[in-house]
Amino acid sequence: MEESGERVVACPWCDEPEEIEMVAEFGSHLMVSQYICRSCRSPFEVIRR
Repeated sequence: MEESGERVVACPWCDEPEEIEMVAEFGSHLMVSQYICRSCRSPFEVIRR
């Protein structure tokens, strides 16, 4: 999702959009960023754009 040009990331497990913290700009591959959800404590990766 995008709001006013800024990308909004939501947790794929609990769908929480506000309790997301970026852990690393580059994840297991150069094309993904690593995030963690502070609500359900689940780590996940998102493809960068």
